[in-house]
Amino acid sequence: MRDALRAAQRFLLRNRDLGLAMSLVVIAIYFFSGYFTPVHFDREKIEVRVERGLIQVTGLYHYRNSSRLPTLLTLAVPFPIDAAHPAPVDVVLAEAAEDGRPLAEIEPSRWGRGLRFRLTFRPGEAKWIRLDYAQPTRVANGRYLLTTTQAWRRPIGRAEYLLHLPGNSQLVSSSYALAPVPAPGPGRTYAFSKTSFLPTEDWDFAWKEEPARATRHEGGQP
Repeated sequence: MRDALRAAQRFLLRNRDLGLAMSLVVIAIYFFSGYFTPVHFDREKIEVRVERGLIQVTGLYHYRNSSRLPTLLTLAVPFPIDAAHPAPVDVVLAEAAEDGRPLAEIEPSRWGRGLRFRLTFRPGEAKWIRLDYAQPTRVANGRYLLTTTQAWRRPIGRAEYLLHLPGNSQLVSSSYALAPVPAPGPGRTYAFSKTSFLPTEDWDFAWKEEPARATRHEGGQP
């Protein structure tokens, strides 16, 4: 055993430069790859607003660096694209305040059917990230991707979701049970929330437009 320890010491002394180089490689992988990360995704607030031929989404996402070291996180944002739901337009990413107010815009890069971007964190730092996009739709249904959060391998601590439908529409279905909630302005608003949430399915929702009611006039010109 002693001979083995001495041999290891001699090897390290003779290969000090190699050991230093390997250490630098490990540090570079930790800080710049964004793969090994102590950052946790622990909250999200999603607001979906349906308009004629368009689904507008505003998402707030909270990330916290649990490490005493600075770190870098690489994030991918996929979109639910298919023949009836083309790629989103007017996509904007920004660091934000807790109330959703944008603070500093983030410039993402294209990645497959989504976007990719990087965040740097100081030791113990937490950040809110805001994502806005508008997705055209040729049908009266939509989807918000939730199962992608399984890649974090831990539940979201708190998740809140809102769906706004215009005044001439009514809810047909939702893969998560929705409750009507009061909201200012015309239309209908529904919500659901979860704690310790690790989704096993995406949020699919559908609506239908009610036919406009004709106004009946008695006498005179219509």
